[in-house]
Amino acid sequence: MSQVWWIAVRGLFGGVLVMTFAMIGEMTTPKRFAGIFAAAPAVALAGMTVTVLNEGSRALAESALGMIAGAVAMVAYCAVAVPLVRRLGALVGSLTALAAWVAVAGAGWALMT
Repeated sequence: MSQVWWIAVRGLFGGVLVMTFAMIGEMTTPKRFAGIFAAAPAVALAGMTVTVLNEGSRALAESALGMIAGAVAMVAYCAVAVPLVRRLGALVGSLTALAAWVAVAGAGWALMT
């Protein structure tokens, strides 16, 4: 299949999953759990499904490792950003915390390659 077809399938499948996850999020109580059913997991699942169908399990494993490294980097960013934003303000604190994300994501990339 052509690349355009796979991109269209990925977009359609991602949209359907986002709508499904949004409906589940609306039905959950308390609402603070609704974030578990946000768009990111749905798009990740759609992308992974299309990747495994299009390129096979090897490409899926590489993609999943990249997602894990990005998630770990995001947790590091959030952990560092909260105190930095309180101390330095929103703009400077979040830009400074971005260095933690870059460091952790870079370390994850280095470990994977």
